[in-house]
Amino acid sequence: MPAKHWALSAFFVWHIASIALGALSSSGAAPPVVAASARPPDNRPLAAILTPVFDRLAAVALPIPAALDRAAGPMRRAFDTYLALTGLGQNWKMFSSPSSDHRYLRARYYVGLRVESGAGAGDPLWTATELILPAHREDQLRFLQSYRDSFRDKALAVALERFYTARDVSLVRRDTKSEELPDDLAPIARYFARRFEGVMLRSDERVLRTEIWSGTAPMPPPGSTPNQTLTEARLAVLRKYYEGPVQNHFGRPVYPVYHRAEREADISWTLEYFEP
Repeated sequence: MPAKHWALSAFFVWHIASIALGALSSSGAAPPVVAASARPPDNRPLAAILTPVFDRLAAVALPIPAALDRAAGPMRRAFDTYLALTGLGQNWKMFSSPSSDHRYLRARYYVGLRVESGAGAGDPLWTATELILPAHREDQLRFLQSYRDSFRDKALAVALERFYTARDVSLVRRDTKSEELPDDLAPIARYFARRFEGVMLRSDERVLRTEIWSGTAPMPPPGSTPNQTLTEARLAVLRKYYEGPVQNHFGRPVYPVYHRAEREADISWTLEYFEP
């Protein structure tokens, strides 16, 4: 084989090895410990058979990435330099520290009349609250739909993380104004408000204010049994959102102070962003 072909072959091997080992790069933290899963309920015989098998497979597979990382140690600096220069490096932190709780986002719209002056101008008449994260239902099989929904969920999660990074701690106060907040969540608020306004409102109505609320619910640690009462209560709340924006036509809506907290079942909501 000509020398040119040998050189190209060596380069391809180097290129692929760099990407593969870069993807396996560890954070240096100690590997997690695989604990035995909780015993499945008696009414799930298949789970009772498969759970111990998967526990043993996880214990066997866990040391493999660390071993590969140690084997690549002498060449790690060269691989990392090549990936940095070519822009081929991948950030796998999204897999290294999975969330320890359930995450949700909802948008709340304050609806008023489309008038510029006169009695009632600018006053909200009713509200609607829409669940925007996750994009899919938790109580139904999703199949390939979950793959498409994951892109929207990831975009919302990244925007929220950037918002938290950019927001100064001094802005977490009751009298914070909309224009003081970072604009990372502005595209999300405006997109969903426009969609809601175009589909749900009459021609003489408009959205006066849009809020983005972040919600969290506790996730049981690995190996523990979830609290079925809390899980069912949370699903009952979420099913109302699954049917579409939850409307409230009772009383006159009042704009809440910034960073107000609300609770539904075991979901803790916090007002993170609003406009105008």
